[in-house]
Amino acid sequence: MSRSRRSASVRVSVSAVAVMAVAAVTGSGVAQGAPETTAAPEPLVTYNNNIENMVPESCSGDRFDRLIEYVKSQPRSPGILTVQQISDSEQLKALTKRLSDELPGTFKGRIAVADPGSMGYTSKCGKLKNQQTNAVIYRTQRLTLEDATTWRSDAPQGAKGKCRNLEPTETSQDRVHNVAVRLRDTVEKKDVTVASIHWPTAKWNGPDCASENIREANRAVDNLGGDVRIVAGDANIDVGVGNWWSKARGYGFADPIAEKCGGRDCPSRHDTLNKRRVDVLLAKKANGFREVATVTEKMAGGSYSNHRAVTAYVIP
Repeated sequence: MSRSRRSASVRVSVSAVAVMAVAAVTGSGVAQGAPETTAAPEPLVTYNNNIENMVPESCSGDRFDRLIEYVKSQPRSPGILTVQQISDSEQLKALTKRLSDELPGTFKGRIAVADPGSMGYTSKCGKLKNQQTNAVIYRTQRLTLEDATTWRSDAPQGAKGKCRNLEPTETSQDRVHNVAVRLRDTVEKKDVTVASIHWPTAKWNGPDCASENIREANRAVDNLGGDVRIVAGDANIDVGVGNWWSKARGYGFADPIAEKCGGRDCPSRHDTLNKRRVDVLLAKKANGFREVATVTEKMAGGSYSNHRAVTAYVIP
């Protein structure tokens, strides 16, 4: 071997020894100071909608299929869907089956009341709207159920009376029975707690207890824990009325729609019911939001529910 080739061999050997020595000290196969790449968190695609029992178009003029078609047209399959005014466990089973059949992934759900009492409806929708409650739906490829809880929303005991649980009556209010679940995010290795809420309407003076209802919702998700905590649903009171929205902010909740608008009061395209923004998707301990939207009739190709859906990519 020539002298020049021996020198090159020695230089390579010395370099190799030096790298091995550094690796031994740092406990890795890469020399200390080398750049590391960290993947961005995978967002949780989240939707909320009061689905109004998914009644036929002939009954209400709405066609819930339009929302499903809109969701199917989006680049990512939902991870979480909170729904209000779902009829019962059979309707939830049918909905999760349809989502599983038509979207990437398999979906399961947790309902607040499996067989809600009758609402006593005499509307043209009749029995189709007689049973109502709330549920959380999740995609099982990413999320697994760990724990769950339920609680009833409050309304005053008489006009301006003390807030108390609105108990079932002959016109049952099982639609105010809320549900929260703690889910394990197997992708990000975090716990995500999600609540689906429905607060009483003005008929029951429910808006007078909005501050108490957001307090109870916050307590429910805090009791379950979770690295990210989401409360979504139909508050039946505009975010600009009373102080309940400010209290939610005080509890640490961010409002993705408000962040998109630059403040609490947003343009009319973000109204969700009768020129009011009563349907919300709130989250705390999240690392931001993307693709935030109120799903308008124009976006969905027509009316799909009496309420508009709200969606956001929640960054865990």
